[in-house]
Amino acid sequence: MIAPKQITVTIDGKRCAGAEGQTILEIARANDIYIPTLCYLKQLSPWGGCRLCIVEIVGSPKVVPACSTPATDGSEVVATSPRLRQLRRNTLELLFSERNHICPICPMNNGDCGLQHQGYVHGIETIRYPYLYPALPVDLSGPYFGLDHNRCILCTRCVRTCEEMEGVHTLDIAHRGIHNRVVVDIGASFGTSDTCTSCGACVAACPTGALFDKAAAFRGKLNTCQTVRTTCSECPVGCGLLVYTRENRIVEVFGDDEASVNRGHLCRRGRYETWAEPRSRILQPLVRRGEKLVPATWDEALGAVRNAMNNESDWQRGMLISPRITNETVSVLKALGPGYDRVGMVVGTGEAAFCRSPEFAADPMRSIEEADGIIILGAQPSRDNRVVAAKIRHSVRRQDAKLLIFHSRKSDLDVYADVCAGVVSLERAFWKRVTDTLKDVKHPVLVYGPAAMTPIGYTVLERLIGVFEKKRGGHAPQLVPLPVTTNSLALSKAGVEPLDDVAAWLGVQPLDFLHVVASDEPDGGARLLNGKHVRRLLEEIEYLVVQASYESALTELADVVLPAAVWSEKSGTITNFEGRELPLRPVLPPRGEAREDRAILEALLK
Repeated sequence: MIAPKQITVTIDGKRCAGAEGQTILEIARANDIYIPTLCYLKQLSPWGGCRLCIVEIVGSPKVVPACSTPATDGSEVVATSPRLRQLRRNTLELLFSERNHICPICPMNNGDCGLQHQGYVHGIETIRYPYLYPALPVDLSGPYFGLDHNRCILCTRCVRTCEEMEGVHTLDIAHRGIHNRVVVDIGASFGTSDTCTSCGACVAACPTGALFDKAAAFRGKLNTCQTVRTTCSECPVGCGLLVYTRENRIVEVFGDDEASVNRGHLCRRGRYETWAEPRSRILQPLVRRGEKLVPATWDEALGAVRNAMNNESDWQRGMLISPRITNETVSVLKALGPGYDRVGMVVGTGEAAFCRSPEFAADPMRSIEEADGIIILGAQPSRDNRVVAAKIRHSVRRQDAKLLIFHSRKSDLDVYADVCAGVVSLERAFWKRVTDTLKDVKHPVLVYGPAAMTPIGYTVLERLIGVFEKKRGGHAPQLVPLPVTTNSLALSKAGVEPLDDVAAWLGVQPLDFLHVVASDEPDGGARLLNGKHVRRLLEEIEYLVVQASYESALTELADVVLPAAVWSEKSGTITNFEGRELPLRPVLPPRGEAREDRAILEALLK
């Protein structure tokens, strides 16, 4: 790749180096020169609509928006002048007067609002224009966030984010002039939208209180919160999180712009389900007394477990673990191993074969972003790995990449697919269509999931390989294995046996003692009970220990329940689907008497 030509621009008397193609704003920011903005966001295409970043170019009578004007070599730019300051003040006054910006009752008040901040920067104390006081609605129908049109400045950051990052184009601008308004699905609401994924990217992009998170409203100013960078453990992608906390509670969760995996983007699970969904925590150990589970001390609970393990020497003992445990917990598992006859890891349906030969993709997000052909085989990214689904939508919508979906359930990606076959045909006409679709593809990516590890999946894979082998000058697709459960590939590589048929594992030789490490599974480990015959087999076990964060039908069956820390209370590392070892940093102290999984298992060694 040829390096861009270097240019020099003078901004407010300072000589600034840049590259050809960069905008005036980009060069200014790279050289620590402040130019105010509202509609600009680094990750989005420039729009130049708010006119707050206007600058003067010496020799031209016009002012131009710095965010969308390419810099030219040798030009001289004025970014600060009395004329520019007055024009910016005029723009801000018009914005304040057009809608109902009543700061004292806005959740973004005092430091978090971009419009309010610019008002302070430009010394606006009064508005010279008459307030219009329009009667505008508030949409609170969505599950996690609301839209208050009274506070909207029509910067389109939400619209561009929805299109360019999530790739669904739920939001747009409708009507004309003073009646302009952000709309959902051209007249729907968030609660009735067919396209909104509830990722919250629009809320993160909004510079005012127009889009706001319900759970975060009035919890505290972000600029007074503590911030911690950690990793989302809801799926194997391993997105970076920036978590804001105050008074031992989470105020808000954003994507970490510095995280190379997601570059600031999150899905519904990572941004909201981790903390904005009400879940019943287990906050102290429980021991069964007769028919009931009653609170106990840690010494009593651990003593009961040790007695059950040691007093019956002929018992068959087993342990089932969730792949959500950290890498550091594996060493403790190995130390505990001699005390158990069997140890298995509960993975998703069909995922055991996927994990037994663990493979990691090299920079898969970039590969998908640059692909001109994407094949999905036996994977459900819209359900299981939603940031990956967003990247696929982006490539299809913005770069016109071909999309082929095989052996997968219906999802919102189907509408973008050139070929979509839930049930794969082996007829010649079908594969001719596939071949014709892929004939001009030069940079293909094959995203495959657990359902690809079946006879049908292997057949499709062989056919696809044949298609690419017959192409002249064609390239074999880059493979992107996409597991369902967190950290399952790394734990399997460390020697933990993956299980997707728990009933068979339990039934091969009846167990007398079973320790289930459900960790912080959102359902408290209850997904175990979805397997046929599993509940009956668990009820037949003499002694059942469940280590979990949340109450569930599984914990109700236990003889001892050990309270585990959740994602925001954990430390250690997990390994994502790229093979990167990513940090988990504690955001809050453990609630109640909960402990980290590693600490609980270490206590059983004593």
